[in-house]
This record gives sequence, structure tokens and C-alpha cells, in this order.
Amino acid sequence: MNRDQARARIDDLRREIGRHRHLYYRELRPEIEDSDYDALERELAELEARFPELATAASPTVRVGDDRVANVPSLAHARPMLSLQNSYDLADVDAFDRRIRRELALAEPPLYTVEPKLDGVALAVRYRAGILTAALTRGDGQQGDVVTAAAATIAGIPSRLPADWARVFPKAVAACEVRGEVFLTRSRFAALNRQRQEDGLELFANPRNAAAGTLKTLDPQEVRRRGLSVVFYQIFPLDAQDRWPAAADFPSHRDELAAVVRLSLPAPEILLEARGGSELAEALAAVEQRRSALDYYIDGAVIKLDSAALQQRLGATAKAPRWALAYKYPALEVVTTLRSITLQVGRTGVITPVAELEPVALAGSTVSRATLHNWEELTRKDIRPGDQVVVVKGGDIIPKVVRAVPEARDGTQQPLPMPAACPVCGGAVERRQDEVALRCVNATCPAVLAARLRHFVSRQACNIEGLGERGIDLLLERGHLKNAADLFRLDAASLASLPGWGEKSAANLLQSLAAARQRPWANKIFALGIPQVGISTATTLAGAYDSLAALQAASHEDLTALPDIGPTVAAAIAAWFADAANRSLLQDLAAVGFFQIREQQPAAAPARPGAGPLAGRVFVLTGTLPSWTRAEAKAAIERAGGKVTGQVSKRTDVLVAGEQPGSKLTQAQNLGVTVWDEATLRAQLLAGESSGEG
Repeated sequence: MNRDQARARIDDLRREIGRHRHLYYRELRPEIEDSDYDALERELAELEARFPELATAASPTVRVGDDRVANVPSLAHARPMLSLQNSYDLADVDAFDRRIRRELALAEPPLYTVEPKLDGVALAVRYRAGILTAALTRGDGQQGDVVTAAAATIAGIPSRLPADWARVFPKAVAACEVRGEVFLTRSRFAALNRQRQEDGLELFANPRNAAAGTLKTLDPQEVRRRGLSVVFYQIFPLDAQDRWPAAADFPSHRDELAAVVRLSLPAPEILLEARGGSELAEALAAVEQRRSALDYYIDGAVIKLDSAALQQRLGATAKAPRWALAYKYPALEVVTTLRSITLQVGRTGVITPVAELEPVALAGSTVSRATLHNWEELTRKDIRPGDQVVVVKGGDIIPKVVRAVPEARDGTQQPLPMPAACPVCGGAVERRQDEVALRCVNATCPAVLAARLRHFVSRQACNIEGLGERGIDLLLERGHLKNAADLFRLDAASLASLPGWGEKSAANLLQSLAAARQRPWANKIFALGIPQVGISTATTLAGAYDSLAALQAASHEDLTALPDIGPTVAAAIAAWFADAANRSLLQDLAAVGFFQIREQQPAAAPARPGAGPLAGRVFVLTGTLPSWTRAEAKAAIERAGGKVTGQVSKRTDVLVAGEQPGSKLTQAQNLGVTVWDEATLRAQLLAGESSGEG
């Protein structure tokens, strides 16, 4: 390969790696396995080593992935929060050990520790005077997103450390930071997906994505409900003068973990010791042997040089410490026959290819179906009906086909052509720009309609009991339903005449439908099935807009100013309300009394444009106010001409802070935003009334 060819390949690799990082860290929907991604990075590193003049400081080989999102404030890390060098081969482990002994000029093998590598989300938690003050994601390694309020609800992250917390350090400290991994246990992940299936929601793909998405919901109650766990593996004092890694923190990694335990914080339940390559191989095998018995998913083990003094001598690259190595275990996999590929059509029209497999035992269960995700992945992997295929369990839970075995083909296996029409209704299909999904564009497609109705009646939506999947299919077949509004036009006689129904079943359903008209506003928004809008986001929208008309009129800027809503979600909401078929559905739902003029208590009359003591100023509310609810404070501000948004930004004029203000207070202080308490707000309003403004 000459220099020009290398440059072209390096550019391609950097673009491809950047795309996969965005999918993994930002969108939480990776398209390739970790091993395939690591192979891309290894190829890039090898080319940059061969052609050093083509290496750059911005290359993904020297920078960690970035999980920051636009609508979440960021803070600088006290010390770089790096990633780990990955390995899939014991030969790499031997090379790692030899390099360390050579660079440190050690006559005897050093002591290493080996602990499980949880596949979760890295988190840094800060305490000052023993009190929780901040929690940050890894971000780009230099800055992380502030998720303090969400992290405070996680079991294992106390709001206050034990009174004698500082005694665990060799020297006096005023503040400290612990770092670890946030994750979902296998049992909790399975329970969440069972509930989501009952509620008609899309299942979480794997525990790691679910944990990452949960932290970024910015809804502490939702985080608490989902039941995240945490394990800490690092602790150090918050001293800007410390070198990193600092030998004065703790003499060894074992001492560091002992300090974590003394603070009653969760630490790795497995910690093995090893000297030299052969002992490291034995320790790695011992952790892997316990892998299936653990109630959490691990994808490998982490090897660390135990001595802090030796760690300090080796230092780190811009991306990873030079004294640690992550050894990845092979995925649990089996080979079986792909009998056929069926096409499923979801409520947003997305057509998903699904593998129908010869049933096979895998990781404690029998697998007969697995998602193939989308046509791009199906084509890239060249998976064909009749193939022998390798199946793994993503997160040891969700079955998926990772590759075909082409050498086993006998010539009868042919690629499945991309459908030119919807497999259910025969209508047109499209592939939108910047999407890999293929969609049926027919809003009246029976499969789309059935999926939307299942979502509409689900527990977190309208909670309509007595109408399961079979009942919906039967009503569709008999022509009683064309959209969700038709549910409220059903009558007792028609229902009672259905096969398997009767007067009692009909009466129960009609009673449930009547109750659905009184469902909370947030649940009604969720019932619409707007893409990207889960119950948490629906709750955010319900708190900001008290009517359907107000929600429809919200601008992209208004939406992105709300917590839990970024540009992608805002665009999805706007696109949904702009669609003619959806607008027709909303009119139909209003006609049957599902929507009222105001879904909650009427908002106070707004001030005249330009009038009021707070006119032209943008406010954000945070924390618990002494005597006002958030809604009351918001109404008072708006009566005085102010505007209330949900997120602190450069456009914010005043933050009104109550007790336990969380990360918004920190962000406001960093941006130089004026901070008021409730008393100051009341005084400003009273002064305006006294002067006759408004």
C-alpha cells in the first residue's frame, strides 16, 4: 500500500469509526459488534503507525468516544476519564506483561489485579465534606455531562458518605471522587423488558444501552423506577495539584478498592491477583468461568498493574492508561439454520426483517427467532434464508444473528431482495434520508394501524383493559376500527355480537373506554405514539403545555429548551404534528371527547406583550420552592410577562432555585446567570404590582 492508498483508507476508517461512535454513544443503537468496531480501530492504528505523517491529534485512535448530548450541561473532569486498551487474544496479554516488565526494568513479574469488566456506563461521582455534589458521565474524557439528580436515585450512590469518610485517605482531604460503572442487572433488565412488552413499547436492545438511556432521561423518578446499579473501582482526592495517577492517593489498587469498601460503596465482587502471563491467563479463565452465574453482564475482565507507584511511572496515552488492559471474552454463540426471514411492520411503518431459526439452546434458553435489525445490516452481513448462521445473545439476553457461514452454502441460498412494497398492505415503501430503516408510508396499513392501536390501549397510555391483541385484530377484521378515535364509537350491541364476547365483556370495555377519556394529559400524549416520545418525555411535554393546541404550536426552539428533549426528539415531534394524517387523527380524537380544551387546570392569563415587571426575561425553575409549586411559580412569572423554559442556557436571564436545586444551579453559576430564591421572586413581583406594571 502506497501513501495515497493509505491516506484514502485512513480517511474512510476515520469516517466509519466516527459514524459508529455516534451511533454507540449518542444514539444508543450500535450497528456492529464491539469486536468488529475494535478491528476498525486496530486497522487504523496500524496504518497510522506505518505512515506516521498521516496521524493527527483528532484521530479516534488517540481520543475517546463522546457521549455528551446537547441539552445536558457539561463540567470538566478533575482528571482525564480515559478508556481502556482492548484485547481479544491471550497473546496480547502476554505482550502487555512483557512490555510492562521491559519498560519498568523489572527482574520479577509485578503483581496484577484482575476484575470483571462490566458493560455499562462510566460515571464519576464527587463528594465535598462527605456530601454528594455532582455526577458526570465520561463525555469526551475531558468533560462529562452532569447527571447528578439522576445518579442520586441509584442504589449504591449515597447522598452522604459516612462521617469518618476522610480517614480512608493517607492525607487530609476536603473532597473526593469515586468512579465506576452504572449498569442494569440481568434480572432487572428482563423485568423492564417484560413490562415494556406489556405496555406495547419497543424493547431495550441490551442492558448497556438501557442504562445509558436511563441516565440521560434526566428524570430522577424514571431513573429510580428502572432500578440501576453501580460498582466503583477508583477513588481519589479532589486536588487540582495532584498528578495523575498519583502514588500518594493509595499505595495500590487493592488498597484503593479497600477504601471504597470502607465507605460502604459497592466494589467489584471478584478481585483476583496474578503475577506473569500464565497466572494472568488462569485468572482471566477463572472470571470467565463465573460469568454465567453473575446477575449482571460482563464482556471481559480488566487487568491492572497493582502498584500505584509503578502506574505513575508508566503514565497514560491521551486515550488510555498504559498500565491496564481490557481482555474481552468471546460472545456466547451457537450455529443453527436460518429457516426463513419474515417481515414485521411496526407502528411507525418500519419494516424489520426477523430471522426464523431452527430452535437451538443458547445461554439457558431456547432461541427460535432473532432480529436482523434492518436491510442495510442484512445486506452488509450477506445473510440468506437457508444459511447456517451464528447466533449470540446481546447482553447475554437478546438473541441476534451476527454472521452467516458462507462455506456451508450449497448454492440454494439466495439473498432476500429488498421489498418494493409493504408485505402487509402492498403499499409504497420509502427509505428516508439519513435513515437505514425501510418504511411503509401507508397510514392505513393494517399492520401499522394494529401496532398503533396496541400502543394506544397499553397500560402507560390509555390503560384500556379487556382489549388485547386478539380483540384489536378482531375489531379490525370486522371493520369496526379505522383509527384510535373509532374505539370511542364502539357500542354495546356490536361488541356483544363478536365471537367469544358477550354483554359483560362489552360493558367492561365501554367502561374502560370511558375512563380513558379522563386519563392524565401525559398519558394521552404518550398514547399518540409520537416517535422518540416515551412516557418520560410525554410527562415533560405535559408539564410545559396544558392543551393540544399549545403543544401543536410549540416551536423547535421551545421544545429543545425543555429537559429530556434534544434536537432529534424535537424534530420528530414537529414532523409528527405536521403530518396531515396525524392532524386528522387529532381532530377525530377531539370530536369523540378524548381531548379537552385544557387538559389540566387552566393556565393564568398571560401578560400583554411587552407588559409586566418580568417582560422579556427568560426564567428556569429548579428545586423545591418553600410555598409555591412549580406550576404556581410558572403561572406567576408568565402573568408578569416572563417566559419559563425547562433548561438553563445562554438565553436564560434568571434561575429561581429552591431546595435541592441539582445541576441546573451549577450550570447557571458557570454561565453567570442571575439566581433568585422564592422570596426574591415574590419581591420582584410585588414591586411590579406596586408600580402598576402589568
